[in-house]
Amino acid sequence: MAVARIAGLVLIVLAVSATMSFAQTYLQYSCEDGAQLSVAFVEQAKAAYVQLDGKSMILPQRLSASGARYKKSGVTFWIKGNEAQLKRPKSKWTQCKTG
Repeated sequence: MAVARIAGLVLIVLAVSATMSFAQTYLQYSCEDGAQLSVAFVEQAKAAYVQLDGKSMILPQRLSASGARYKKSGVTFWIKGNEAQLKRPKSKWTQCKTG
């Protein structure tokens, strides 16, 4: 299942950057509430490409005083270093770590 999620995420990133050459970073996050995220950060795209709950989504980058914050449709992903916080609709914030 993790391989399928990563493959789906890679296809999204490739489609977005097919005509452009950007540095890309892929990370896996595990959250305290059991959520597993696959995230691709594409330099200069100002967005995070996220695979969460079996769905692929593009979260645009938002202003943040510290770290980097991405948000769309009630999903917020806020990162600083190796730690992150995830907020989904009708859910509380949960702590996440790479690993």
